Amino acid sequence: MSEIRVNKSSHGFLARLFACTIILGLFFIPGESDGQVQRGKRFSKDSDCLSCHKESEFAGKSKHEPFKKKECLACHKPHGMVGVLRLKKDGGELCFECHEKTSLGLEKQFVHKPAADQKCVTCHNPHSGESDKLLVKNVTELCQTCHDQSEFSRSHLHAPMEKGCFSCHEAHGGDNAGLLKKEQNKLCAGCHKLDSDKFASAHSGYPVKTILCSNCHNPHSSDTEKLLGVSIHSPMIESGCETCHGSPRSESPFAVSEEVPTLCFNCHDAADISGDDVHGAVASGECLTCHNPHTSNNSSLLNAPSGNLCLGCHDDISRQLMMKSSHLPARQDCLQCHQGHGRMSAKLLKTKGNKLCLGCHEDLSAALNKPYVHAAFSDGACLDCHSPHGSRFEHLTKENRLDLCGECHDQPAAWLARKNTHVPVKTGECNKCHDPHASTQPALLKDNRNELCLTCHSALTAELTDRQVHPPFEEHSCDTCHLPHSSEFSPLLTDQVTRICYGCHDNIEDDLKSAVSAHKPVSDGACAECHNPHSAGFDHLLLDKPERLCLTCHSDLKDKMTTATTHPPALEGECLGCHNTHSSGFASLIQEDVPGLCLNCHDGDDDSFKKMHLNLSGSLIDCRKCHNPHASTDKGLILQNSHDPFTARSCDVCHRQSEKEVKK
Repeated sequence: MSEIRVNKSSHGFLARLFACTIILGLFFIPGESDGQVQRGKRFSKDSDCLSCHKESEFAGKSKHEPFKKKECLACHKPHGMVGVLRLKKDGGELCFECHEKTSLGLEKQFVHKPAADQKCVTCHNPHSGESDKLLVKNVTELCQTCHDQSEFSRSHLHAPMEKGCFSCHEAHGGDNAGLLKKEQNKLCAGCHKLDSDKFASAHSGYPVKTILCSNCHNPHSSDTEKLLGVSIHSPMIESGCETCHGSPRSESPFAVSEEVPTLCFNCHDAADISGDDVHGAVASGECLTCHNPHTSNNSSLLNAPSGNLCLGCHDDISRQLMMKSSHLPARQDCLQCHQGHGRMSAKLLKTKGNKLCLGCHEDLSAALNKPYVHAAFSDGACLDCHSPHGSRFEHLTKENRLDLCGECHDQPAAWLARKNTHVPVKTGECNKCHDPHASTQPALLKDNRNELCLTCHSALTAELTDRQVHPPFEEHSCDTCHLPHSSEFSPLLTDQVTRICYGCHDNIEDDLKSAVSAHKPVSDGACAECHNPHSAGFDHLLLDKPERLCLTCHSDLKDKMTTATTHPPALEGECLGCHNTHSSGFASLIQEDVPGLCLNCHDGDDDSFKKMHLNLSGSLIDCRKCHNPHASTDKGLILQNSHDPFTARSCDVCHRQSEKEVKK
């Protein structure tokens, strides 16, 4: 039998003690009432919601019954995070516990959308309010938050409008379209005596009580008397109903005397709208597809606003209007640009070419007089570049700018094939630099070629005061060095750096051809490693002072100079006192050969000099064989590795000690 081991560690003991405490505690949990917070405290039985939520916050003459009785828990859960609304059920489901769907009419054929979506609080305040039925606003204001106010604010108002929308409409649901309380004509008959002589006389004796009143009248408001629409068919104004219909005393008073469109052409000239090349609805004689024969709230007796009406057939235009950019007239009123009865070959347009577009885009009219005009614009071919209704691209362009411009200009393909492409070209933003319509500058540039560059590269001109400025940059001649679209050389250079620089600084190129040594950045064609091509705070457009600039590459010297004895010219940063910057006829870019260079500072004929150099004149010595020209651990700048006799200064072991003996 295996031995049972007891864990005697302190952690095991504490864990068992804690577990026992929990188990024992379960036997002493108080009942539900005893488990409440102490009496009088927040959330206690003797407290209520209004101890925190002041009743004054819910002011209003109309109060929700549960709120009136302070029965907050009828709708809310008693627990949860402070500040978080916790309802017993979501949305309308909570309301429907008291307000039956049937009594509200929510099971009727026609239901008010907020009610159908169970968004009761869209219209009702759940606690209290100043309006009846706990409405968040008075009825008229409330309805007009969703329904277009202009429909209810014309000069002539329907009398029931003064009593509110509920005079004619149900609030939640009903059996009739438009949530009308009764069938339309029966509802109207509640106020208007449809069998009276006055009513018959007003309608030229026609038995209109069987005809929908809204065929001719606006039920809310109108700018004409009798609540007729914005546009009225002229026979109606002149009480000439018999122009189209039979006599009011005939068996069929509303029958038309002839079929449409023949009836229409009795008054309207058919000459301009006949033939095969006309609008489809016109060609097929379907006048009533678009027009109301009596009155309408839209111009030209249209059955709906022109945009809605046209899009009923032209669903392809509907899709275009949902794109990134859309033409405002296409969204508002198709008849701003199109005729309703014109020729299809001309796209039903009211006028041709630019004239139509310039009717709105007046600012472009003056552009036609500029010295440089885009051919597509001057030829009146706006639709060569723009979509008339909608586009995936800004300004209604048919394609992205690069592809669009590339249809006529074949250069973009070549530009993109090069190693370096100007960002606006790469991103297809030709209009960053070019005006697509007209300009005072060649190539339709928006500004002078070089001034234009600075609209984006303005940082290059910052803080030019007291700086050295490269003459081409000072003269804003960017194209001296750069190409505007693309290049094989970065950054958009017209050629290799050295060839550009040598175009002006040909003396450097000439010296380089006969040089013994060349500065590596020069031989590598990397002028910009030392010079700023635009402006700099140092002479010769250097990126920094020479003493610092040289040491960015010659870091080994920098390290030595901080720990060893340093040659004074090197210590003082006088690099250019000994070296040329670009090329030299001598090794290591020195300005002249040694010892001549050294003797510019050191007197080679001085006795003390000769004493230390075997009594030899400095002109006979190559200083570099013994001395480091920059820094050394030896005070005399002696080279680090030296011959033992030389280290002991016993030169005479190997060398003769006089200039005379040397010459022998």
